[in-house]
Amino acid sequence: MKKVLFVGEHPRSGTGNGNMLAAILTALDTKRYQFACFIIHDVDPLPIVFNPIPFTMIQAATPADYWGSQKLVNLAERLDFDILCMVGLDIWRYRDIWDRIVQLRNTRKFKWIWLFPYDLNQVRLDWIKWMNDLDAPCAYSHYGKEVLKDHVPKIEYFRPPLFNAELFRPFSEKERQAARKEVFPNIRDKQIIGFVGRNQVRKSPERLIKAFLLAKKVNPNILLYLHTDMQDIFNLTQVAKDFGAVTGDMVTKQQGIKYSTEQMVKIYNAMDVYVNCSMQEGLSWTVIEAMVCGRPIVVSATTGHFELATGIGEMVNCKDLSFLSTVTEGGGSQIDAYACRPSDIASAILEVISDPKKQEVMAQKSLGKAKDWLSGVSDINDLFDREVREARVISLPSKLNKVLFAQFSSAGDVLMTTQCFKGIRERHKDMPLVYMTRSIYQDIVEGNPYIDEIIDWNDATLRKYKVVYNPHGEKILRGRFNNGNVPLYQMYPYFCKVDADEMFIQERKPSFINTEDDYDEDERFKIDYNEWPKEYIVVHTTGGSVAHRTYKHMDTVISLLGMPTVQLGGPLDMACLEATIDLRGKLSFRESAWVMKNAKAAIVVDSFLSHLAGCVGTPAVITYGPAPARVVGPRSNGSRIINLEPNHLDVCPTVGACYGEESCKSPCINTINPYKIRDAVLNLIGDKNA
Repeated sequence: MKKVLFVGEHPRSGTGNGNMLAAILTALDTKRYQFACFIIHDVDPLPIVFNPIPFTMIQAATPADYWGSQKLVNLAERLDFDILCMVGLDIWRYRDIWDRIVQLRNTRKFKWIWLFPYDLNQVRLDWIKWMNDLDAPCAYSHYGKEVLKDHVPKIEYFRPPLFNAELFRPFSEKERQAARKEVFPNIRDKQIIGFVGRNQVRKSPERLIKAFLLAKKVNPNILLYLHTDMQDIFNLTQVAKDFGAVTGDMVTKQQGIKYSTEQMVKIYNAMDVYVNCSMQEGLSWTVIEAMVCGRPIVVSATTGHFELATGIGEMVNCKDLSFLSTVTEGGGSQIDAYACRPSDIASAILEVISDPKKQEVMAQKSLGKAKDWLSGVSDINDLFDREVREARVISLPSKLNKVLFAQFSSAGDVLMTTQCFKGIRERHKDMPLVYMTRSIYQDIVEGNPYIDEIIDWNDATLRKYKVVYNPHGEKILRGRFNNGNVPLYQMYPYFCKVDADEMFIQERKPSFINTEDDYDEDERFKIDYNEWPKEYIVVHTTGGSVAHRTYKHMDTVISLLGMPTVQLGGPLDMACLEATIDLRGKLSFRESAWVMKNAKAAIVVDSFLSHLAGCVGTPAVITYGPAPARVVGPRSNGSRIINLEPNHLDVCPTVGACYGEESCKSPCINTINPYKIRDAVLNLIGDKNA
């Protein structure tokens, strides 16, 4: 008999993940598999005092570690089992002990299986790495498998069973009316729009409330039922009030009460339309439950919903950019997500609720689709049997016989990578060199003599080349380079193991600058060549971190210098009202290089332009904010560089460089005296008054 250690939420918790584990345990063949559960989240003990769970449960939480990471490692070190199976947990959940679990799997020879959601709109390389460490990575949506199949050769689609599936069914009309009277005793003749789910950002309950109130202006005979905790991530009671809801517009579940499956079946059947317009879904159990109860559904057109609702329900496109919290290899982060507009949700609700015939057709389609879906659920025993009995052979596609240099961002870093190209080409003489970066940075390497091809950034591409250089993604980004004394520009050739060449950017004269009388009137802006100063100083105000690297006294510096100035930078950089010519957002990177090259000197904030000045050999005064010059300063190509840093001891609560990790009401960069900058510039250009 094989032994299985499951890791998941408590099977009596009533959560989607807890119910999933409960359903899988029910389906497990206990004649062939003996199991125990490492349980996250505790439950109220009273309901199970005289209804005990007939298997061993190990509580994950300790006072210092809610998720039980170290306890899980201790179990894996001491307990003999054949399969470690994670159920319903995000792939990043145990990233803090990941490498140790991999080591234990390799030495103790158990199989590591993970049933996980994948509901992102993009592919994350750190998550891909984790998935490829598993013996059986299983996404529990068709969407997840399709997105990952080119990156995770062993990926499977595991369709989990529905907990208590036999209890979900559509009621007859008579039963429905009885359920409505029981569930909503004080509501007469209202059409009920229902939602069941967590009060969390991903589910967008606040958008549903707004959408409902918009729809109610058109159809006053509707009511919103929210089966959620009103006080959680959002204070939905206050949200509804602020949106204009009045007494009688909404009904909510009893707060703090756990509902049985039988009660939920009545609630679903009492609804006229079920709505779940979340930003993204790994599976969406409540949609399946509503469908198997024969309810029309209105859902967001996203991730896990495509599999369930395409051609069945009313699907609402996600058009608004939003953000969701997630966990990456480097810790917590925010990722792009897309949300439905309340007006679109309202239109979809009205489309369904106003047409009884449409509701009837949608209800039949929902039920039919749900039955088909449930008839095709995966068998956990088959998955386990294959993993413990067979060694699967995975054929990998052949890789391109080219060298790929990958650099996701930013402009300054892309420029630094040009030091590496000569050495890489000499090492791989017979292989083309392909450069991959985001389209906004590609102009920096256009015209580079060592580059054969430039392509758009795509995470999947990293796996398709025989040779890949990705020093930023593999080393620099993951490390703590800011704590050292090695300049960032030196790290790129170091990690590529090549001798550093000079940085290179192909300078390109802007089209509006020429010596002809009939000058080219560029559509972006028009400057007569005769207006272009023969000698000028480049000025620049704003770095990548606007909050920490915006120098607000540049106009004072310009007035103190009394020389022609040309402002470079992005379109949203703080403007210099005293600048002679303003070229913010009007030049390409290579055009900026020409302007910088021909300048007498430059005054720039720590940014791409500071590295550009060093690259093209323009004397420069560089102002720094929360990062030290010893690390982020530029490499000089024969020109003088004067680095001006704040006195962190005097002006910073951290008494040192914070690298932009601290919020700051008075950014330290603005403590640099304009007179000091003026004197430094005059020193650079050899003014006798310096």
